[in-house]
Amino acid sequence: MLSAVIKPALDLCRDGIAAWKKRRNPARAQAQRLLDAFAAHGVAGVQIPRLLPEALALPNADFADPDELRTKLTPRLLDWAADTLALRRGWLDGVDSERHHRVQGYKHPSIYRDWLRQRQELFPDVDRIIHVFVASKEPLGPQSTGSLCVAYGERFDTLDTQELSRYWLLSDHWRLDHSPCTVNLMALCAIATDLGIMVIGHVATREALVRLDDGQLFVPQVLALDTHRWFPADLIDTPPGQDSAWRQTLWADAQELLRSGHALGPNRSA
Repeated sequence: MLSAVIKPALDLCRDGIAAWKKRRNPARAQAQRLLDAFAAHGVAGVQIPRLLPEALALPNADFADPDELRTKLTPRLLDWAADTLALRRGWLDGVDSERHHRVQGYKHPSIYRDWLRQRQELFPDVDRIIHVFVASKEPLGPQSTGSLCVAYGERFDTLDTQELSRYWLLSDHWRLDHSPCTVNLMALCAIATDLGIMVIGHVATREALVRLDDGQLFVPQVLALDTHRWFPADLIDTPPGQDSAWRQTLWADAQELLRSGHALGPNRSA
C-alpha cells in the first residue's frame, strides 16, 4: 500500500526535475528569446518562416514552441533574427542584458545625424519614426521629472496588412530633471526635421520606461502602452502663445550644441 503511494510521488518528482532541467537548457532559452522577440514585434511564431530567407527555410511546426525550435537553432538563424529585429546578438544568447542596440550621441548630435543619414542611404524607401517616451501628459517644463526615452524605428517588412518595424534606442537613462537631456532631445528633433523624419511623443508608465532603459522590455511593448500622443517638435517650433523662458534657454543651448557638434562649456547646460 505504501509503495503504491510513494511510487507516483517519486515519478511526479522525477518528471518535475526533468521539466526543470529542460527549461534551463540554454538552447531552449535561446529559442524562447527568439520567439518572444518576434512576438513583441507583432510576428507570431508560426509566421516567422514567412520572413526567413530561402537558405534558412524551416517548416512552421519548428516555430510552434521553444522545445521544437531549440533543436533547429544554428548561429546563422540567430544572426538572422538579431539582424532582422536589430537586436543585440548577445541578448539572444543570454549573455547580454540589453535587448536593443543603442546609438550613443549624447552631447554629440553629429553622431545622430551621421547615423540617421546612413540608415536613410541603406534603406531609402522605408517609413521611419523617432519615438519619444515620457511618463506624464503634462507639457515639458522646468518642473518635469522622470525618464526620457528615445527610440528610432524603421519598417523592415510587411505581413499581410501589418507593417513590421525594428528599433534602436537613441537615449541611455536620460532624465527630464537633468536639463542637458532635454537639450539633446531638442537637437535630435532639429536633426530629424532636417532629414524629414517624423518625431512622435508617447506617454507610458514610469515602470515601463525604467524597464525599457534597463533592457527588460522591447520598444514595441512600450508603444503598446501608449496612453497619450504629444509633439516633441513643439520644443523647437513652439505654437503661438506657448513659449517660455525655460524653452528659449534650452533651445539656445541646443542650437549651440548643433553648431559646435560637441558638449557645451561648463557655464551652460552640463
